[in-house]
Amino acid sequence: MNPDLPKEKIGAGKSGRSFSPGLADSVRYLKGVGPRLGEKLGQKEIFTLADLLLYLPYRYEDRRELKKISRLKPGEKAVTSGKVVASGKSGFRRRPTFSVVIDDGTGALTLKWFRLPGNYLEEKLQKGRMVVASSVARSYDGGLELHHPELEILNEGEDLDSWSFGRIVPVYSLPEGFSQKSFRSLVARAIESCAEQLPELTPREMSAKNNWPLAREAVRNIHFPRADADLKELEEHRTVWHRALYYEEFFVLELALALSRREMVEAPAYLVRAGDRPIQQLRELLGFSLTPAQERVIREISGDLARRRPMHRLLQGDVGSGKTVVALFSALRAISSGLQVAIMAPSEVLAEQHWLVLHRWLDRLGIESGLLTSAIRGDERRQILERTASAQISLLVGTQALIQEKVEFARLGLAIIDEQHRFGVRDRLLLKSKGAASRAPTVGGTGRTPHILVMTATPIPRSLAMTAYGDLDISLLDQMPPGRKPAQTRLLSGKDEKKAWSEIKKRCNLGEQAFVVYPLVEESAKLELQDATRKFEELSAAVFPEFKLGLLHGRLAPEEKERVMEKFRAGQIQVLIATTVIEVGIDVPNATVMVVEHAERFGLSQLHQLRGRVARSAKEAVCFLIAHPPLTDSAKERLQVMTETTDGFKISETDLRLRGPGEFFGTAQSGLPPFRFADLIRDLKELALARNDAFAFADTVDLNRPDLAPLKKELLQKYGKLMHLARVG
Repeated sequence: MNPDLPKEKIGAGKSGRSFSPGLADSVRYLKGVGPRLGEKLGQKEIFTLADLLLYLPYRYEDRRELKKISRLKPGEKAVTSGKVVASGKSGFRRRPTFSVVIDDGTGALTLKWFRLPGNYLEEKLQKGRMVVASSVARSYDGGLELHHPELEILNEGEDLDSWSFGRIVPVYSLPEGFSQKSFRSLVARAIESCAEQLPELTPREMSAKNNWPLAREAVRNIHFPRADADLKELEEHRTVWHRALYYEEFFVLELALALSRREMVEAPAYLVRAGDRPIQQLRELLGFSLTPAQERVIREISGDLARRRPMHRLLQGDVGSGKTVVALFSALRAISSGLQVAIMAPSEVLAEQHWLVLHRWLDRLGIESGLLTSAIRGDERRQILERTASAQISLLVGTQALIQEKVEFARLGLAIIDEQHRFGVRDRLLLKSKGAASRAPTVGGTGRTPHILVMTATPIPRSLAMTAYGDLDISLLDQMPPGRKPAQTRLLSGKDEKKAWSEIKKRCNLGEQAFVVYPLVEESAKLELQDATRKFEELSAAVFPEFKLGLLHGRLAPEEKERVMEKFRAGQIQVLIATTVIEVGIDVPNATVMVVEHAERFGLSQLHQLRGRVARSAKEAVCFLIAHPPLTDSAKERLQVMTETTDGFKISETDLRLRGPGEFFGTAQSGLPPFRFADLIRDLKELALARNDAFAFADTVDLNRPDLAPLKKELLQKYGKLMHLARVG
């Protein structure tokens, strides 16, 4: 937030008053800033001196040596100096080209500016003035030119600005109204004024262990590196000074996660003591054998449920690896112990799909389940709430409707959260609190913390797993059911879509089935995209008149969706025209062809999920990605990756690199604040180191130590409410 300053203090530096500004003071205190430039700095979120100190250069230029003009070569970055010997304008009067010729005794060089407004440079670059210029040398008409160079114009007898020449020079993303030279000077004044006040967030024992420099030393050297600094490391932002700041950011987060986990596991949980009979009944009903990976994960979860401390486990499994079955076994263990289970999904469509799959098995076991979304209202909603509060409903599936105030459980023992990356940390905590608010009395209290199982079909890169899921144990379903073959992926342009229709006809004539996916339900005037409703009518009449087609999208009522899917499963529908409602939770082994229209509009993880719908049997499957130009570079790379690999983790790593963590998680993300310095892809080593150090530190730390006061303050300000770090305060 931009602090309002008392009028007498604005521009105090200009007035010559003597005072010592602090980190929290406005940048307007600095000499030469004032209200107007202070507002410009605010556009880059630079409000305080601390913000300015921590606004790092994005690249560097090597200006340690001023080259003689005779030694300059075309195409290389030139830093040179000379005396102005000629200048003049040419071209159009309103936007002329302004040229200056400088000479250093070894040769002449032309400096050139195109479409230059005003006479500012003409007045400054008068004949006889000394100039230092920096830009890429270009060959033109037998000589060399520098276009729009950065300049240092010297008065007679004046020395070079030591912040901009004769050293490795920082280059910043500039606020409006600043040149690189003026901004460097501003940063230098801020360093001189208050760099010594920068707090040390990394504990002294961790700094000593890892040989990290102090924060103030790191900041000084990142802005104005020593003459012997490694230019390559600077350009890659991998100096020890940069890495110390990355580590510090990661350490604060990982310590918050470690302390949050410590508080979680110390809370009492329900003890799950289910017999083996219900589990055996379920195995007999399934009619197929579980994979070794499923069996391993079920054992891990069962071991957690049998302890008094609450389970906090992340279940990762690629498309088709069988997470829903694992969740069903886990839920059955809790239900057989007299507890209730809640399953929260991020959308009504996904919640409905989970319920449609699970209630078929639970009904046969005599277990009552329910579905709660915002679409369920009136008497039906009231009955579900009453039956949940009285423990008649043992398993309740829903959206964020589950965490609303009116929803009460009698004995919530297990909370399962699907596609956690679409929820915030706060949603997980709210669902967990439903266990503490359970009505039924228990030994030693009136409510306990439920066990938490988080599931995701989006493979989570290691760096994200250590941050957004850093307080969870991780189980990995790394095997597919036997006999499944990955789908081949073919990229087509819109004009070649007939090849996909031909493949569908061939497969359907062999008794197989197909999905055709469109990004919209109905035609949109704003987006020139194919839409499911219109294409359903077109394909039914003109392309596949001999086959039975079905239409599935998110606007259909739950009963209608179930009816369409049951017909598709039974083979009564050969081609299913759908939106992305079929992204997850659909298992039709006989479907062997997937066509995704406007594939360039989908994210990598979404394309991977969709493709997984047709890799669910031993039959050869194919996925056609139909792209419509123009394609962005990012879209081209996404589609290329899809044709090259079916490895979910490789795809997710690329997705993370292309979109960044915020976009990868979606708008809800995990609720974690963004990093100021660190990068989850580039700085994985620092992240792993900080995690190990923080979790070890959390076991013995006394945050009331005087030297840890800045760290404690940062923890509480940044993560205290988010992670309920009550004991830290």
